[in-house]
Amino acid sequence: MNQRLTVQVSTALAFGPTGIIWAFLPIHLRSLGASYLLIALVSLIPAIETIGLSPAWGGILDKTGRGNKILLISLLAQGIGFSVFPLLKSPEEFVLVVSLMGLFSSSFIPVYAAMATLSNRQYGRAIGGFWTAALLGYASATLIGGILYQYLPVNSLFLLGALYGYAGTLVVLFAPKGALTLKRSLDISRGYWGLLKQRNIAILCLLSITVLVSTSAFNSFFTLYLVDVLNGSRLTAGLAATGTTVLGVFAYHLVGPLNDKVGRKPVFMLGAAGYAAYFTILCFVTNVVIVTVLWILPIYPLVQSASTALMSDYTSGADRGKGLGLLESAISLGGGLGPLAGGLIADAAQLQAVIVFSLVVALASVVSSQIFLREKPRITIPDSMRAET
Repeated sequence: MNQRLTVQVSTALAFGPTGIIWAFLPIHLRSLGASYLLIALVSLIPAIETIGLSPAWGGILDKTGRGNKILLISLLAQGIGFSVFPLLKSPEEFVLVVSLMGLFSSSFIPVYAAMATLSNRQYGRAIGGFWTAALLGYASATLIGGILYQYLPVNSLFLLGALYGYAGTLVVLFAPKGALTLKRSLDISRGYWGLLKQRNIAILCLLSITVLVSTSAFNSFFTLYLVDVLNGSRLTAGLAATGTTVLGVFAYHLVGPLNDKVGRKPVFMLGAAGYAAYFTILCFVTNVVIVTVLWILPIYPLVQSASTALMSDYTSGADRGKGLGLLESAISLGGGLGPLAGGLIADAAQLQAVIVFSLVVALASVVSSQIFLREKPRITIPDSMRAET
């Protein structure tokens, strides 16, 4: 297995178990009697961990370049965590184990994204390639998981997640020399505080938080909404999760280079506006098929690819891991605050009220992005040089 294929396969295996947790664990916890607020902790606690640990993992990568060691520990932790799931009985126990796994899985995005952007100056294209591999892993896990969960006991899901974790561990163990490592940069590092003091970086992080609050407040409970409120099947929930990731693969393949062609800000704003339109329609439509189709539309790749490309523009090689770690912390903060707000609203009122909250926040993110987001001047790469890379 060559170096490029090793990175792609390990990326897919790393992100597959995440799909199982996000798509199916809320349904299982609800069947155990968990409240919406407790289910929200499945997203909130790992998000809080990521806020602190993602920049730390990025800093370790910048300092040592040993992405293989970081990934080996993190993938093994995923395999062990899913192996423990069949032994658990209460929702609180599941939340605890997911939280322990999150201590290590918070390394995935800063490590893989840094390896992608440091090996390719066309940051949009590089990020698109990274997320394509990640979503292929997510899609395969949710597709297989949806079939297993529909026809077999829930423990079959946990076995699937463990297989992904242990397979990823083996890929890293037998990876070619240098496949998952980085050369240390000779640039001078500005450190975490130096990065955050830069206006562009601070604004990008705040806008990312806002967009993620809008989408995660409702989408974290979407499979529950589909099954419990709209009376869809578990298989439909699994197919929906698979559909959104499969389309996401194609979307990242397109929007990655689009960031390099038309600019990061237009792509970011298109994603924020897409969420505003999505939640507006959900306020009036309850048909299972239409709602599912709307959910699988690949809006998030627009925001994710643009924000990562912007952070890569704003940082040097010496700070790439730190910068992407800070961005992931911001995204995780939004991804944690959103479900928390959504859980509180759903427990106090109903899930439909969360849709209205998400719409208001999405509209605020569109306006804020237009006013505050700034791009750095981009260096145009001639087509002849691009063809050689």
